Amino acid sequence: MVLCLKPAIQYTVYEQVKQIVIAARRLNTDGKAVVDDSLSAAEAFFLGMFARIVATMLTYPYLRAKVLLQSTYGNAKVKPTIPQMIAEQLSKGGVWGLYQGIGPELTRGVFSAALMMMVKERIGVIVRALVDGQDSQRRSSGH
Repeated sequence: MVLCLKPAIQYTVYEQVKQIVIAARRLNTDGKAVVDDSLSAAEAFFLGMFARIVATMLTYPYLRAKVLLQSTYGNAKVKPTIPQMIAEQLSKGGVWGLYQGIGPELTRGVFSAALMMMVKERIGVIVRALVDGQDSQRRSSGH
């Protein structure tokens, strides 16, 4: 169940940092025209990378413990719990022990998440433009 939190963490980090970026952008306009509430493709890409890194860093020790538990104890009748496996890895290898092997996991997930967030942001811009266009057409035609 803990591993299901990874997408929730990723999207939460993305949306919260996006709001910070947009708010900072508004402050830098010095009273000029209102700034668009969307990110550029590059901003969305790098923010998607950042969000995935944060989510992976928070959930990886649990994932690693789960994999070690399955590979070490298999179908054994008595096995340690995942928190016990995390404590064991922490005592054996320190914090680095919890994150051993994270490189491939980050490489695998970061770029796909970054691309997904970039595409999501661009689709959101297109949909908002279409909806705004339809709303302005309805208002001008009196419907």
